[in-house]
Amino acid sequence: MEYIEVFTREGKPTGKTIEKHEKKLPGEYFRHVLIIMKTEDSPAPGKGEGRYVVQQRSLRARYYAGKWDMTGGGVRAGETPSEAAIRELSEELGIKVQAEDLSLAFDYIKDWDDGTGMLIAVFMIRVDVPENGFDFDRYEVNDVRIMPFSEFYGHIMDHNDEEMGRGIKDIEARL
Repeated sequence: MEYIEVFTREGKPTGKTIEKHEKKLPGEYFRHVLIIMKTEDSPAPGKGEGRYVVQQRSLRARYYAGKWDMTGGGVRAGETPSEAAIRELSEELGIKVQAEDLSLAFDYIKDWDDGTGMLIAVFMIRVDVPENGFDFDRYEVNDVRIMPFSEFYGHIMDHNDEEMGRGIKDIEARL
């Protein structure tokens, strides 16, 4: 069983720990990470369109089944956002990185209609594409592709807002 810590919208710990899929009450937020991966062989910022690692969510996923998306997941109780990002990259795509390889791009708050939400740390990293492809977890990931920024952006913007879009465009401009 996986446990998460509960926070206020302002990011203050409530001292409460719950099971990951337990119903959250209004005012309760949990931490989440997203990792934007630009290929190591992409052009330098401003020198051409970058290429991004994008995963297709499992067709059995609770949220956004079958959508092409960023790698990410919940921050477990006792874990830092960077530790969660490292774990998610390893679990979902078989990518091994160190904390110093990741850069925090921006923080983002996702509010839901029921008064709950997520406190999201969006990390960015350049990665090498394995010669034999990614060793992805077929339970969580249906497929993995490399896409130019414009295609990547189009896929993620069908389920994200303009604030997230501005942050993603900023990553393309500086990663």
